[in-house]
Amino acid sequence: MLILPPNSKTRMHTPALTLMVLTAVLWGDTEAFSDAAVDCCLTTKDTRIPVQIVASYVHQTTDSGCPIPATVFITKKHKKLCAPPEEKHSWISKIISLLDKKRKSHQ
Repeated sequence: MLILPPNSKTRMHTPALTLMVLTAVLWGDTEAFSDAAVDCCLTTKDTRIPVQIVASYVHQTTDSGCPIPATVFITKKHKKLCAPPEEKHSWISKIISLLDKKRKSHQ
């Protein structure tokens, strides 16, 4: 590494370089600093899920960065089961209705 003696040019370049690096960091892609990992269902199964094992559900959408829409049932043992969107099968809608009723009665 070559070290130059301090003169007016190097004194002027150091703050300018520091400012440029700081600006690049602050204006950089903020997704690189965020928790961008998304847990998605990549496939779904049409197999009926027993309502007794289900604790909750979430709707997976492509807007959230997932490749397919799905209904994700979370079991009482905290496992995620990927089912098709609720409009595909009536059994999915029935489980969702039961879970929504349970949630409302506990509020």
